[in-house]
This record gives sequence, structure tokens and C-alpha cells, in this order.
Amino acid sequence: MQTLSLNAIIPALVWIVSGLIVLVAKVGFFAKSASIFWEYVGGLMILFGLIRLFAGLLRGSKNTRPGFWSRFF
Repeated sequence: MQTLSLNAIIPALVWIVSGLIVLVAKVGFFAKSASIFWEYVGGLMILFGLIRLFAGLLRGSKNTRPGFWSRFF
């Protein structure tokens, strides 16, 4: 298995942690609001971070020129 670079780990962890912060803020501070929008936003942020993390795991640390999709994943 190839090692992951920090360029793949840090952005994914930022998305995951940000999603957790959104969910905790929604549940802790705004529990009485009826909007489920923020729960979806937080959940999708966590999901996106996990996808980025797994994409980085699958891609590994290749020394090839980054393509178009590497800006997003």
C-alpha cells in the first residue's frame, strides 16, 4: 500500500471536521429550529470529506501530473 500525502489527508479532514461542527452547532445551539437543511449540509460535508479521503487512499501518492478532477478530489 502506498502512503498518503498530506495534500490528500488535510482537505478531507477539514471537510469532515467542518461537517461535524455544523451538525453539533445545529443540535446544540439551534435544536428548536425546524430546519433540517443544516443537518443535510453537515451530513453532505462529512460524506464529501470521506469520499475525498477514500479517493486519496485509492490514488495513493502517484507522481503523475494532476488532472482536472484532482482539484475536486
